[in-house]
Amino acid sequence: MNRIYALTLILLAACSSTPTPASFFDAAPVTSTPNLGITPEAIPPPSATPPATEAFSGSAPEAGELYFFLQPRVGGGVIELVKVSALCVTDPINCPPLERIPAPFAFNFTINALAWSRDGRYAAFSYSNQPNGTPQQLWLFDANARTWKAIAEFPYIDPPFWSPDGTWIAFRTQNGAGGEEVFIIRPDGTEMKNIGADLPAEGSPYIMDGWYTENVIMRSALPGAHGNIYLVRAANGQSRPMFETLLTKAQFIASPDAGFFAYDEYDYNSQVHFVKVMEPDGANAETIAQFTGGSIYPMLWSPDSKLIAFNYYGNLTGGNPVAEVFIIPRAGGELKSVYKGNTVGRLLFSPSGKYLVIEETTSSTGGHLFLVDLASASVGILQAPGLSTDYDWYAPSWRP
Repeated sequence: MNRIYALTLILLAACSSTPTPASFFDAAPVTSTPNLGITPEAIPPPSATPPATEAFSGSAPEAGELYFFLQPRVGGGVIELVKVSALCVTDPINCPPLERIPAPFAFNFTINALAWSRDGRYAAFSYSNQPNGTPQQLWLFDANARTWKAIAEFPYIDPPFWSPDGTWIAFRTQNGAGGEEVFIIRPDGTEMKNIGADLPAEGSPYIMDGWYTENVIMRSALPGAHGNIYLVRAANGQSRPMFETLLTKAQFIASPDAGFFAYDEYDYNSQVHFVKVMEPDGANAETIAQFTGGSIYPMLWSPDSKLIAFNYYGNLTGGNPVAEVFIIPRAGGELKSVYKGNTVGRLLFSPSGKYLVIEETTSSTGGHLFLVDLASASVGILQAPGLSTDYDWYAPSWRP
């Protein structure tokens, strides 16, 4: 069986909620950044990925469950959805066995992570139950009952996003011929409505970046565009520019408390990435870190909105990619390197914010999940009874 994820990282990133930036293949050297904490040059060279046999013992309890997919590294097997208890993060010795989650369809195509409601009861997931991959259904997974329900169907459906209050699911559809629409729907499958009709046609196609309060964030996917970022109001589909001033097109990531946006502003002339935080109205933008060349992907907030985690890629065109994950406070300060590897596909904070899950897609033992205890800075591989490194592990999501 083809290794769908590890060998199609770029395709998956392009289809995911955080698409690969235009500067993904830049490979200019990193330069020193004064007054912005520790720079990459001040950090020792990347070390080997933690060995697959190394267990990880956390230092504080954690809640919830970690869901992800298993894919055999040799032919003859099938891809499966599985879960492990959060106890496996904090106490591997007493970790219960891995559990397999049945689904009413086979996993044969590019897979994105489950999108969980804030209360952890349901997960939204776009996937096709047809052998040719279309049409796709928007599925609602009831984690307690372990049941799946298709609540919408279109030729193609991008990864969905839950509204902050859990009352809506937003998703973008494609018809396969260049057409696209933006919908919201209730979790029970009712009140589906198209809210994307007011988006300017000249910005199409668009990427959905998630929610900001009662609005859906839509960003033009056209290369080189400036200022094509819109808030689409869920109540009536009204679209308006996100900011009054034109800003370099980037993914704007809203903090959980809705008080700030984080983003990577890339200057194509100087090839400098500026990691910035600003207020929702576009005011008081502050650079908290910067890098020259390479690429920054992905980026996310901690649950308490105090920290930002992101991965910096370097040497992507040299045949030996380098990925380094950093943590930095929202207001700037010490830039901490917490992980070094090859390619990082996804980052997840645990619900408490005490741990960071890192999806390493091309380590020496395959694609696996590594854990960082942010208090002690210790790093180790996820371990649970029944979890084998003979499989690739990918597309993780944390059920709170």
